[in-house]
Amino acid sequence: MKTKSGAKDRTRAGAPIEIKPVSFRPGRRPRKSPARLKWFIGSTLGALLVLLGVAAWFVFTARQVVIRIEPEPEKISIESGLAAPKIGAYYLMRPGEYTLEATRQCFELLNERFVVSDDKNQILKYSMAKLPGRLSFQTHRSDQPSVLLEETQVYIDGREVKKSQVQGLAVTAGRHVVEIRAEKYQDLRDEIEVQGCDIHQKFDFALVPAWSDITIDSIPDNATVQVDGKAVGSTPTTLELLAGDHNIELKAERFKPWRTRLTVEANRPQVLDTVRLQPADGTLTLQTNPSGANVMLSNTFVGQTPTKLNLSADTTHLIQLSKAGYETENRKVTVDSAASKTLTVKLTPKLGIIHLVVAPADAEIIVDGKPRGKVPRQLRLVSVEHRLEIRKKGYQPYRTRITPRPGFPQEIAVTLVKQVSAEKVRTDTITTKNGYALKLIQPRSFTMGSSRREQGRRSNETLRRVNLQRPFFMGVREVTNKEFRQFLAVHNSGALNGHSLNRDTLPVVDITWEEAALFCNWLSVKESLPPVYVHKGDRLMAENPVGVGYRLPTEAEWEYCARFSNKGTALKYPWGNKFPPAGRAGNFADISAKGLLTYYLPSYNDGYAVTAPPQKFEAGALGLYDMGGNVAEWTHDFYSIYPYRADKIYIDPLGPDDGKHHVVRGAGWKQAGISELRLSYRDYSSTKRSDLGFRVCRYLK
Repeated sequence: MKTKSGAKDRTRAGAPIEIKPVSFRPGRRPRKSPARLKWFIGSTLGALLVLLGVAAWFVFTARQVVIRIEPEPEKISIESGLAAPKIGAYYLMRPGEYTLEATRQCFELLNERFVVSDDKNQILKYSMAKLPGRLSFQTHRSDQPSVLLEETQVYIDGREVKKSQVQGLAVTAGRHVVEIRAEKYQDLRDEIEVQGCDIHQKFDFALVPAWSDITIDSIPDNATVQVDGKAVGSTPTTLELLAGDHNIELKAERFKPWRTRLTVEANRPQVLDTVRLQPADGTLTLQTNPSGANVMLSNTFVGQTPTKLNLSADTTHLIQLSKAGYETENRKVTVDSAASKTLTVKLTPKLGIIHLVVAPADAEIIVDGKPRGKVPRQLRLVSVEHRLEIRKKGYQPYRTRITPRPGFPQEIAVTLVKQVSAEKVRTDTITTKNGYALKLIQPRSFTMGSSRREQGRRSNETLRRVNLQRPFFMGVREVTNKEFRQFLAVHNSGALNGHSLNRDTLPVVDITWEEAALFCNWLSVKESLPPVYVHKGDRLMAENPVGVGYRLPTEAEWEYCARFSNKGTALKYPWGNKFPPAGRAGNFADISAKGLLTYYLPSYNDGYAVTAPPQKFEAGALGLYDMGGNVAEWTHDFYSIYPYRADKIYIDPLGPDDGKHHVVRGAGWKQAGISELRLSYRDYSSTKRSDLGFRVCRYLK
């Protein structure tokens, strides 16, 4: 204890300490026992054998996998539960799932999961995507680089780039098509090469204007300028017009509009010649008394009065007025610019004298539809055609047309004929044994044919004065297929372009004249009447004189019935005096026959493409149907051309009996250019089968 204390004391006092060496000899290591050594060696060998077994197992069960990456990465790693050693160009991998990572500067990280299958050799291919580049776009006018265009549309490979993305837009590396569009500029299309690797590239595009500056001026100025119908300013002005054709119009008060069609080429300015506007026309309202005068302006026909004319201002114009039956009038007229003027001219009539000798003396006269009281001894009328009607109660009215001739008096001598009751004509009917109806006709004198002056007149249509003295029954309608087949069961009317003409209700067609005549004989025999037609040698002809048996109507009878009017004057057509027909006049070649026939009436529609059942249209004044249209009809007469003889009157004419061609009357539905009432053909022989029908007639007993 003291020593320690003393030592402490000495230490504290700073006295040196003496260190003495001690003798030392290392001892011997204890020897291991032989048992422990054997155990250590055995454990080591066992571990080595296990490792060798595992390695052998891995080698024999692994698959050779080749991994190819374009472009070659700088670093590659494969992650999995087992190692994937690389031997040469391939990896040894157990079947299973792996993760591949590859990196290369300027390329995106390649991170792919793949599966190794049981195939012994496998090849996996991958591509690394280059990092996109960043693009910025700027556009300006081609002729003004300092003028940047803000309202542009950018398209890359056809896809529009949002306006907010045109600066710093990420785009994949490689070649791309860029389109730049801007209103009023020509579209620009170009190819660019994007470098990628996050490199920022700036592109500057110059757009070419799609318009041109067009300078317009006028005298006077301040004229309104319209382009394609829209007001765009007033002269003088310079307009930006897009390339193409434009309608330019200048308007100014009290001046005529000026118009032109201008072709504008892009980026090629034009200065138009100064437009000198012409003073506006004045308006002349021209009237005559009476109206309807022809108006000639500078020897050019411009219409009939009343009319309005636009005349050049401050110019003297010569106007000629002419009207049939009146003296020609000339007037010189001047109108101010944009002013209106009215001119009324009274025409001087050219009068002719008509002497009238009428019995009975107290008959009344109507001139052009206006009553004039009792018939005077003479009329002074304007030298144009007038319609005259002389009438008295209980007498048939007399109607005529006449054109007075100044300086050449004319005379009309008329004796009125007492009127036959129309009511009796309409109620007397008979019916044949097969149900065919006929009406009694009480005829009177009339004039057949037409004047040479009538348009469409044929050589066989000479005027003839005819007096039908014998009353006769006329078939109300055309004979039908059903009625004709009662006589000839095997008859077939056929078809036209798929449209049947053979239905029972349709008019019979495709028959000869002889077949029609024999049908009439068949009706006569049924009623114990003497047949009208007999065989004389090899020809079928009518008995002379003609008896009261059934027969075909004569040409004169047919025309009388077709043209009959309660007003006393023969009609031009069965429906009236105007062409084309209107309303429900009959069955003609109309719009419903379009595609079947070459010629047709485009303004008429009867609703039947081919023939119609009889009695489907309005009856005439005598109650007879289809005297106009449907089918053309055989008549009793042989064909002949009658010479014109003003002094000859034909009494109940039956036609010549020395020919073989019969008269056909009435235009059928096939005729569009209708020469109704006078349709005659030379080539319709009595034995020729044709698309004709017929109706039945007979004399009153």
